[in-house]
Formats: sequence, C-alpha cells, structure tokens
Amino acid sequence: MYIGPHGHVVIVDADGNAETFGLMDGGVDAAITAYFGSQLQERVQQNIIREYLGEQPVGTAFVIETGNSKHPWLVHAPTMRVPLIIDGTDAVYNATRAALLAIFQHNKSAGEDRKITSVALPAMGAGCGQVPRTASPGKLY
Repeated sequence: MYIGPHGHVVIVDADGNAETFGLMDGGVDAAITAYFGSQLQERVQQNIIREYLGEQPVGTAFVIETGNSKHPWLVHAPTMRVPLIIDGTDAVYNATRAALLAIFQHNKSAGEDRKITSVALPAMGAGCGQVPRTASPGKLY
C-alpha cells in the first residue's frame, strides 16, 4: 500500500503480490520496487528477517520508511505465504486488517509530521490469488 499526505483512503485498481518473504517482483510490488528502488525491497526483507526470522506471517503488517518525501511510508502486509489462489479465504481480510492496525500503531507513537494520513490500497489478492477485484476492497466489511 502506498501512503500519501492527503488524509483519505484511496482504493486503487491494481494487483498486489506481497508475500511473506518480502519478494517484491510481481504485480504492484514490482511497480513499487521500480518506483522506490531495490533498496526498499532489501530493507523490507531485512525487517522480515529481524522481526519474523525470515518469514512474515499472513495477518501481520509493518510500516517502513521509503526514503521518498512524496510517499514516505510503505506498509508490508502479505496476503499469501507463496503464490496460490486465495479467493474464498480470509487472507485478504487478515492482511488488510493487519495493515490498518500497523498504521494505527504507527500513528500512536508518531509525531504530527510523521503520521500516516492517507492510504492507497491495491486490490489485495487480485493477481495470482484470483480474488475478484470488485470483491477485494469489500473484504474488510
């Protein structure tokens, strides 16, 4: 998910391909890596090694700085351990809820100038997970 400075949630029609090992080379993750550079993927993977011993469970999320002033934060919230069909499961709900909780926790301790105030949320699980794009944002409700 991209985090921006405008104070609202934006649902983006895009594929999310986050997985538990921090590989960001497919779908929206590839676009994120291309935009921010490979250093972001490397730092995501380092955080996964440090905090989760190399494999971040589905249903967890963390906030990490991107190094970009326009989009300063990234929330890593995997929807699947490895590429597989997740339509009909609660993986998207768990990943989305974890992402929002990570933002909530971040904002509790962040100074006003470092709070996350807007979120661009891709259609999580809509790529290889085969969750219908129209269903993905509604998984939280």
